[in-house]
Amino acid sequence: MKADAVTIEIEPAEIIFIEGNFPFLLKEVVHLIGIKVVYLTDDPIRMKRKWKRDIDYRKKYEPTYFRNRFFKDQFLMAQECYWPQMQACDLVVDTTGAALWATPEIAEILSPG
Repeated sequence: MKADAVTIEIEPAEIIFIEGNFPFLLKEVVHLIGIKVVYLTDDPIRMKRKWKRDIDYRKKYEPTYFRNRFFKDQFLMAQECYWPQMQACDLVVDTTGAALWATPEIAEILSPG
């Protein structure tokens, strides 16, 4: 966790959504997650979302720096974080290609009757 992060306590529930870039890579958390889902989005869509968040909303970066950082770090982040999460997850949702990949256990849960 980041140095300035604040821990919160979550009450038990049937469904709890955990959102973030690295939840399946946290050894303290991963064993608590029942069904692990990763959403894939194509680069142009991810860039638009990040632009809206980091340039328009947060005013965090200069646009040229943002573009260079996005394309420089993208492959490295995939290698370090996203591919390991995809290997640990139960369900992959391709939001661009409208496709699902599921483990056999999850496919059985999702299949009708």
